[in-house]
Amino acid sequence: MKHPIGMYVISATEMWERFSFYIFSGILVLFMFEVLHFSVPFCTFLYGIIIGSTYFLQLVAGFVCDAYLGNRKSVIIGGILMIIAQLVFTYCGSLFYLTANVAEHSSFLFSYPEIVFLIGVAVMAVGASLFKVSITSFVGLFYDENDDRLDSAYTIFYMLINAGAFFAPLLLNFVVGVNNPSLYQYGFLVGAIIMIISVVMFLLLKNKYVCLPNGEPVGIIPISKTQKNIEKRKNVNIGDKLSKIEIDHLKVIVLILLVITVFFIAHEQISTSIIILSMDYVNNIIPVINYQIFPEFYLSLNPLFIVIFSIVFIKVMSSLSDRKKEPSSISKLTIGLIFLVISFIFLYVPFLLENTKIEMVWMFLFNFFLVISEIFIMPISLSLITKLSPLKYKTSMVGILFVATGIAEVFSGMFASALPTGGETTMLLGIIPISNIASFMGVFIILSVVALIIWILLKGKIKKLMHDVN
Repeated sequence: MKHPIGMYVISATEMWERFSFYIFSGILVLFMFEVLHFSVPFCTFLYGIIIGSTYFLQLVAGFVCDAYLGNRKSVIIGGILMIIAQLVFTYCGSLFYLTANVAEHSSFLFSYPEIVFLIGVAVMAVGASLFKVSITSFVGLFYDENDDRLDSAYTIFYMLINAGAFFAPLLLNFVVGVNNPSLYQYGFLVGAIIMIISVVMFLLLKNKYVCLPNGEPVGIIPISKTQKNIEKRKNVNIGDKLSKIEIDHLKVIVLILLVITVFFIAHEQISTSIIILSMDYVNNIIPVINYQIFPEFYLSLNPLFIVIFSIVFIKVMSSLSDRKKEPSSISKLTIGLIFLVISFIFLYVPFLLENTKIEMVWMFLFNFFLVISEIFIMPISLSLITKLSPLKYKTSMVGILFVATGIAEVFSGMFASALPTGGETTMLLGIIPISNIASFMGVFIILSVVALIIWILLKGKIKKLMHDVN
């Protein structure tokens, strides 16, 4: 499928931004622990608040983008704020000598380095939220709501996001390494340089390529004003009241957000419970060459698989589209939920059969099918929400999607805390007893199966509510 060059410019801009952001997030906990000397529980708590804020603020950022700034200005302003934030963290990292003799603590001392750190956090939260929500909705501005290429466009967009996610920890390990407090400043500096590349590339290419085929520039006028211009040309007055079709579309978006919430509750176990159990409950020895890998290696599988299989996904769907056999977006989400169930079965079964360690092949199979699930769910959800959102709320609805992701992150942490590494535990305020790791994995299978059954039962109703939007 042929896409506008502007879509590739937007996707590449986002790739560099995610490259920069994942350098920031990848170094954040270690920086707080080794430079600011926060305790481990305080570090992980703050990490959740800081990263979560970049999700929750996107609802406000989406409204600002739609009503006042437009996508272009939002991307530029958000990018500049992220550069400033990375430079603030660079300066904060250079103050490591001031904290050398500070004892470990679990609350803010509001020393000079900590005040600088908090300023950086605030600027990063605003900048990242404004950039992320506006760049994500930007992709949809190149297509009509019934354009068959939109699913493919968001798959390419999502693939490049994960390319940035894959290379960030590799570069971070090279620049900073481990237990080098004096080098963290250079990690943030590299993040600032990469973010500068993102903004400069967008500034140089936006006027030439971020346009419709007729040459009309995309993303300059805020969407709310764009709607008013459409109303004038068509001599109609839609006003602020939503039509019945738009209300029906919003009902579908709510259901999609529930699917995304379930997916992320399960998916984010990779970074929490599953990475923890991989330390002691997985035989991390590669057969034949007898080489031991570090548990963090499994974290790199997800973005690597996404980059590889997104290409395969696009080619397969393009081939099916040419033969008029491409599944609908709703069917793609169904397939995604099926693979989500399958992925956790590959951890449930071995832990059910083994009392000690499982072989690493099960971790590969788990990640393999989880990535297939992600490719069928996340880009397609972004595409569907773009298609179904009322015009004047397009960016705001993407913001709501990321708020749902933030809520899922919170619940994911609650679920992960019930991992039974030291004996029996309970999940969800003591409601669900967890006797072993197999029963822990079983919870996510049940959660995914319930979501799948509900989605299948409502599939006919959802299609009617979509009013021929595919």
